[in-house]
Amino acid sequence: MRSRRAELLAALLLAACLGGAAAGARAEDDDADAAAAAVSAPEDAASAPGHAASSAAVADDPRAMRIESAADKLRLDPLLSGKHTEHRLRWKSTSKPDEKKTPEDSSFLNWLSSLARFLNDTSRFLFWGVIAVLVALALVSARHLVQLRTFRRRAKAESAVSHVRDLDVRPESLPDDVGAAAWALWQAGQVPAALSLLYRGALSRLIHRFDVPITASATEGECLALARGRLEATALRYVTQVVRAWEANTYGGRTLSTAMGEALCSGFGQRLDAVPPPAAETST
Repeated sequence: MRSRRAELLAALLLAACLGGAAAGARAEDDDADAAAAAVSAPEDAASAPGHAASSAAVADDPRAMRIESAADKLRLDPLLSGKHTEHRLRWKSTSKPDEKKTPEDSSFLNWLSSLARFLNDTSRFLFWGVIAVLVALALVSARHLVQLRTFRRRAKAESAVSHVRDLDVRPESLPDDVGAAAWALWQAGQVPAALSLLYRGALSRLIHRFDVPITASATEGECLALARGRLEATALRYVTQVVRAWEANTYGGRTLSTAMGEALCSGFGQRLDAVPPPAAETST
């Protein structure tokens, strides 16, 4: 680039020098022509064809033509014109121009923005409202659950048998402390009554506390068979002892010892009242 500019400057200087030389030659020719014209008119007339010939020779000078052509090229050179063109690289945008929004889209967006503002303004009230609704649902559900359990217990009590082979097994027909009441009868010499109270109390506990499906016509053996899947081993062993003592005294007429009577009476509360009911009783 610098060498090209140097060449152009050298050409300009050469053109200036040649132009000055040509101008000086032309001035000398003009002075000579003026002097000749002042001497005599005939000579001027005679020298006119020669002067025209010299002007034509200058016009046809190839050196002058080259100089003019070089000057024209210099004038057209963009590097010497005082103007230049710069090229810069820019990232090309890949995003598509925004499409014109229809009135429907604009209205929908306005509705969404209004909804967002409404939710933002009422978010606190909505939160506490949801909490209140959840608490109310929990209370209503708990109330219905309690009512349902109460209804089930009542239905179970109503559907349970009240007598097994003429023996009253209703809980209200028994004393609060069956073991103590039976031991009092035993000490008073009423052994059959004491054994009957223990047997009735055991059947009542099996039916109403442990949900044993005893029917009104169930025998002693059937009651024990039904109780095997509902009672623990210690409770089942105690009920078996009461049933066998009841059968021995009622059907066999055997006399039982006082020690056995005390063991049976004192064990009623420990084996049937203190033992928790099965899981099916407390399940929801």
